[in-house]
Formats: sequence, C-alpha cells, structure tokens
Amino acid sequence: MNETRRLFLLSALTGLAGTASLAFAPALAGAALPLHSATDALRAVAAAQSTRSYHAAGPEEGRPIVLARSAGQDVERYAAVASLLAAQGYRVLVPALRDAEPAELGQDLIAFIDSLHIPEAVFVGIGQGGQAVRGAADVRRSRVVGFLQAEESATPQQIADAAATLARQGKWRT
Repeated sequence: MNETRRLFLLSALTGLAGTASLAFAPALAGAALPLHSATDALRAVAAAQSTRSYHAAGPEEGRPIVLARSAGQDVERYAAVASLLAAQGYRVLVPALRDAEPAELGQDLIAFIDSLHIPEAVFVGIGQGGQAVRGAADVRRSRVVGFLQAEESATPQQIADAAATLARQGKWRT
C-alpha cells in the first residue's frame, strides 16, 4: 500500500475516532489536523482522547492563558481565576486533564493548544496542574511564554495577578 493511500485511510480512521469522542473532546470537533505520516494520525487520535473538555472565557483575540486543572481540583477556584483574567481581556482556557504523569500531561497541554491553533500561551497550574505546566515547558519551551506553578494557599486574585503579569511581560512571538 502506498503512503498516500495509507494516509487517506488513517485520516478517515482518525475522523471516525474523533466523531466517536466528540462528547469527550468538543475542542477538537471542527479542528483540522495536518497529517504528514501514520505516526501523526496516531498522535492526533491520542490527543483527541487526552483532553475531554474545556471551558473558555474572554475575547477570542485576547492573549491565551491556559489554566491546567486536574480532575480532582476545585472547579470554582479556576472559574474565579478565569473570570478575573477574562475581565482584563485575556482568552482563558481551562482544559480538564486526565490522570497521568506530569510529562504526559505536558504533552497533552501542548496538543490541546495545537488543536485550537494557538501558537503560544501562558500556562498556570496548581498542584498536579502545576506539574503539568512544568511538563509543557519541558516538552516545548518555545510554545510557553511563561508558566506559573501556584501554591495551594494562593487566592484566585493572587493567581490572576501573577498570570496577568506573566502575560504582560512575556515575549510573545505572535
């Protein structure tokens, strides 16, 4: 089987897998993923499965800030931080992460911004989310404008202020 035919079949399978998981990955519902090889198709399917859902706040044209929230963390705390940042004009994205090792979660975060066609972002996390943002910086530093590993005792206002400072002072390429 030639490479073109193999890519076509893998693209079709990826589309079917993406359609089956739309309930779990609404961020990828309309995303066009460029597939250059069979490995890319498998990575696309894996990325579609790793991020189940996400919350977005703020203007679409705002600088992106990703709040990494692991499954067991308080949603209200992240909602408070997201609303504070959105009020300042930032595009805030809060993906729900799976339970995995920090390096894998870092790859998931990079795959998440890839799926939304975001070239770079500020990443913020608390606890395991903080380990995930560190993992994202380790995986692809050029995509991370800045990252914040917040203490469990930090208030939403303190986290939002620190994230906004990183976004303002960051060296954005885009």
